[in-house]
Amino acid sequence: MTSILDAKHQLLHDRTGGGAAADLVLGLLTTARMIDTACAALLNEYGLSEGRLAVLLAVAEIPGSTPARIADRIGVTRATITGLTDGLVTAGLLSRGTDQRDRRSLTLHITTAGQQLIDALAPQYASWLTDIVRGVARDDTSATITTLAAMQRNLTAIP
Repeated sequence: MTSILDAKHQLLHDRTGGGAAADLVLGLLTTARMIDTACAALLNEYGLSEGRLAVLLAVAEIPGSTPARIADRIGVTRATITGLTDGLVTAGLLSRGTDQRDRRSLTLHITTAGQQLIDALAPQYASWLTDIVRGVARDDTSATITTLAAMQRNLTAIP
């Protein structure tokens, strides 16, 4: 079963003695890395990263939000959000404004170009997601989602 592992994870597998838990977790890590690499390549075609896309989607969802609110929404630091929004503003995908209630605060707004980019990317991204799970039975997909949820619960319980 270890044929689903990349070289790094195979080394870890061999060192830990393997077993079903190692097969599952290390196989998941290998797969996640492959998905991240493919996702980065897809988004790069649009001049985006996953972080920039998350900001763009969050601002589209909550127009006029402050950078702090967007940072909280997507789970990044305020320093990170500054760099992400700077790049999106420079690219013409977001604009900054002034909060009418507190003129010291900035607000973020998606531009027409930003919305057009989301509209162009969304169907291609949806198709890409479908391609990744092609050949996986619906029951297997459901079982995998249940398994991932259990693993996430276990991870939050581990100190």
